[in-house]
Amino acid sequence: MAIFVITFAAFTIGIILIVSLKKVSPPLPQEQIHFDTDTPKYLVDQTAFKEKCVEFLEKFNLEYVHSVWANDHELEIAMNDETPVVGGTYLALCIIDPPGQTVNAITVKGFLDTVKGEGASRGIFITTGYFSDEAIRSIDEEPVELVDIVSFVSYLKRFGIYETPPS
Repeated sequence: MAIFVITFAAFTIGIILIVSLKKVSPPLPQEQIHFDTDTPKYLVDQTAFKEKCVEFLEKFNLEYVHSVWANDHELEIAMNDETPVVGGTYLALCIIDPPGQTVNAITVKGFLDTVKGEGASRGIFITTGYFSDEAIRSIDEEPVELVDIVSFVSYLKRFGIYETPPS
């Protein structure tokens, strides 16, 4: 008799848990990018990547102040916007070749904390990879823009700076 009571209780609890689950659709897959020819140099070379990131940020009327490589993959850039009222300091974190080609939420939250701690107006996070779904959700309503490789290449094409000038 006890086995039937335990089975019935477990079944009832299971049904209650299933019904109370949040109705959420799975996240949409991120758009992927593939290059028909060789990968552009600025997506694999640190120096070219830095130049392209600065050139990209300058298209938003930001003035380059300084930059520093935090490690082999992370470039930190400080920019100024001299626009009255809405201007201020902008920080950018540019990651080339992120591990696993995905930037996680911890890295994004760390950058957000830096932006807030430095009193910057806005932060721009650029990567040659992608952002995890959790990372994208972690910056809702925050002063940080996430630019993955698909968006980066799209912006570069739109601004007419996609191609690297011959060396």
